[in-house]
Amino acid sequence: MKKMVTLMMMSLLSCLVLLSACSNNSTDSEAPVEPDEEEQNEKTEEVDEQAVDETNLSPTPEAKEVETHQVVLYFSDNDLMETYRIEKEIDVRTGDHLAKSALEAWINGPEHEQLVGLIDSDVIIEYVEDVDGMAQVSFSKEIQESNLGSTGELMFAEQIAMIMEQFGFERTQILVEGREVETLLGHLYIGEPIEANDPESYQWVDEKDSQEIVLQNVAFRIYEPTPNTEVKDRIVVRGLARVYEGTLLYEFEDGHYILDEGFTTASEGAPGWGEFEIIIELDDESDYSGRVILFEESAKDGSRINELKIPVHVK
Repeated sequence: MKKMVTLMMMSLLSCLVLLSACSNNSTDSEAPVEPDEEEQNEKTEEVDEQAVDETNLSPTPEAKEVETHQVVLYFSDNDLMETYRIEKEIDVRTGDHLAKSALEAWINGPEHEQLVGLIDSDVIIEYVEDVDGMAQVSFSKEIQESNLGSTGELMFAEQIAMIMEQFGFERTQILVEGREVETLLGHLYIGEPIEANDPESYQWVDEKDSQEIVLQNVAFRIYEPTPNTEVKDRIVVRGLARVYEGTLLYEFEDGHYILDEGFTTASEGAPGWGEFEIIIELDDESDYSGRVILFEESAKDGSRINELKIPVHVK
């Protein structure tokens, strides 16, 4: 009997031990397993490498190459009397429009001390397009705030057309914010394309005439005679004229009477400057003051315009 009780006690203890072991195993499997520090660092490095690899999937934009081009630009002299051409090297990024870059260099103005730019640097060249062989150049609205006057506005259109001529455009349409306008500043009609002139009709700035100008206005530049110079037998008037169809008229008078009058034709008509020479033969009278008056007739109504008076003394 005692043996049976002992056996039953041992069986009960064995069952309790087994149940306790199973409970511990179940608890261990349900508890989260914390990774050690070394394993966590390895995983972090792995994530960082993946992020770098994903970044590399997007190619880095390549920097645009810059090429140097030689272009011809046109600028006015300081007195807005004549337009000269210069050569200039400009840097152009790959894919940029060469003609647009040339116009931007023109807006920035010349480096030559005897030349001047016409446009304020705030003006933007919006675009340059080829439309059936004609250039369309669109300016920002600031272009209409320029202070040019009639002569400056004429030179503005002329210079743009000449810059575009070197790129194969014989005609250039000027636009403001992409729209055609009849006039830019109220003086010159630009509703139609501007025709380019012959580039050879413009002097390079290095060839600029070194002769001294003794008297001038918007239409005439006089090399001789110097005002109030003494003359005898004849008066020689020599210089440059920028007049319609090259035709200029003159009078010589003594304050009371017209002693001589006539006309001549300059070597070139406006807007270019043409050379001219007038010789006025004098009679036997002497010791009096007179003056030569140069002028042109208005193409609109035939009125006398742009008079230039040159006083002389006949001895």
